[in-house]
Amino acid sequence: MKRKRLFSIAAVLLTIVFTIVPVSTGRYMADASEAYQKVDSSSGVITANEVNLRNGPSTAFDIICKLKKNQKVTVMGKLGDWYAVYVGGSGNVGSVSSQYLKLDKAVSTANTKQAATQSKTGTAAAAKNSPASAGTAATVKAAQNTTAVKSSAELVKSISAEERTLFELVNNIRKEEGLAALQLDEELIKIARLKARDMKDNNYFSHTSKLYGTPFDMMKKYGVKFTAAGENIAGNQSGERVVKAWLKENSNNIYNGKFTYTGIGIVESPTYGKLFVQLFIKK
Repeated sequence: MKRKRLFSIAAVLLTIVFTIVPVSTGRYMADASEAYQKVDSSSGVITANEVNLRNGPSTAFDIICKLKKNQKVTVMGKLGDWYAVYVGGSGNVGSVSSQYLKLDKAVSTANTKQAATQSKTGTAAAAKNSPASAGTAATVKAAQNTTAVKSSAELVKSISAEERTLFELVNNIRKEEGLAALQLDEELIKIARLKARDMKDNNYFSHTSKLYGTPFDMMKKYGVKFTAAGENIAGNQSGERVVKAWLKENSNNIYNGKFTYTGIGIVESPTYGKLFVQLFIKK
């Protein structure tokens, strides 16, 4: 059955999986994978009295404060069954169990869609006034599609064998789900490689870089325009194992039908064997 995934630019969804596996050297190496995505809500309401705001996503973490019923919070992301939230009144940031938080729908998404519809309507009306508009529009669209496919085909030949393997594995999975294949984007490839190198050089494993910020900050910094975006990262020894780890996540970016372009970066890592970064966008 085809999976349906809904995403918006309201907030960030963070899901993490870590496992430990033995390697041939006799020591242990950590496998890690993360999927960094967007959710449909940027705010929520506490649904019970005296709800604990904790330092992390489990009852093992210390309590920061108590939240009251009907208290509004800003939702920053999700880790398993816990939401990361910001409490405006106190300035506290912590985790709340999802069973005590009701998400609000993001109003900004509807406004964005309405503006986009109005823009498209205006463009269509202007096109009708031009005698050659129908043919011209079709020609331009065909040329754009041809250029995009050609560009992606050229990029496939230029990337490394490991990057190509991961790219093909992901697209094969999307094909099985009835989703369109992702196309390679040159700028996203550059950014993904920079991010992978940054994680190795600065010895961290996270979606947020001290140098570049979030994946979205990084894309904007390098002039990449998008309406939706996501990032998968992993530490492992092969693309096949990386994809298997990513697919354990129910809301992984691989299954997001809205994404149309991708970029992949892979570097050697003394900790994980290799570090993998895959960026996804919808332009």
